[in-house]
Amino acid sequence: MDVTSPCIGVCTLDPVTNWCRGCGRDGTEIVDWRKQPREWRDAVWRAIPERLAAMGVACQRLDWSTDDIRDFVARICAEGQGTWVMGVVGAVAEFTAAPGHAVEISREGEEIAARTEGGALRMRIDDSVRALTFDPPETAAPRIVLAVSQEQRQLPVAPALADLGPDDAALMDDAGRLFDLGLARKEGRFCVRVGPGAAAEALKAAEGLSFGEALPRIGGPLLATSPVRVVESALGRLEVSGAIPPPGASSPPGPHTHLLPDYIATGRALPVGMDLPKGYLPGAIFYPPRAG
Repeated sequence: MDVTSPCIGVCTLDPVTNWCRGCGRDGTEIVDWRKQPREWRDAVWRAIPERLAAMGVACQRLDWSTDDIRDFVARICAEGQGTWVMGVVGAVAEFTAAPGHAVEISREGEEIAARTEGGALRMRIDDSVRALTFDPPETAAPRIVLAVSQEQRQLPVAPALADLGPDDAALMDDAGRLFDLGLARKEGRFCVRVGPGAAAEALKAAEGLSFGEALPRIGGPLLATSPVRVVESALGRLEVSGAIPPPGASSPPGPHTHLLPDYIATGRALPVGMDLPKGYLPGAIFYPPRAG
């Protein structure tokens, strides 16, 4: 198998070290990358983390092929280890198995799907997906960010609350209409899938309003009915069916969501310290299990 290129699209040589601030290679290594044998490229890969750390660069690409990323996602989901997060800061869905609950995995071509009690996840992993980390090289279990080239894949953006119609892409057995809450963010969207009733009526009445305008009108009915929440990124979608906890209560074990207006207002796609290179969209973040 060929050795993955470290390039992440940030092509600026550091004037002091002469290393690229994106991939950690020097100019000669960049030019000769495809010409040199695998052993030479492996040695460069091993040197990159220390070089990036010396330049104070946090983001680095992992030496993973597309197949490596698929295998990692499938294995981690099957083992029920850690948590996958999709969305933007303040509006996320989290996929993690509650204690004692199994995870079912399916793979078909580029797609990997996982399902557990209260949630389902699907990712399409092709050559536009990169595995990145922002943690130091010595971190035993680093956080992994799956980023997607926005030149190749983009997410529809709704500037206001919108009725998207029947959800033909639903991962869980739940009929209903899909409503985009209108975050107006290219990095992720937060939707709800509802059947007939008070929640659907409130959503229809608020259609065309911005998220901030709509939330006071739809918050109560959504809290009362706990519809399926559907969070999407350029990588795929994550669905959660469990009950929405009341304000001030803790999130339940297993899949859950967060919709926090004050955090959404920051405009951040990822947590502080995890800024992606220009040209990439966040797909999902993997958080390993907490020690102890």
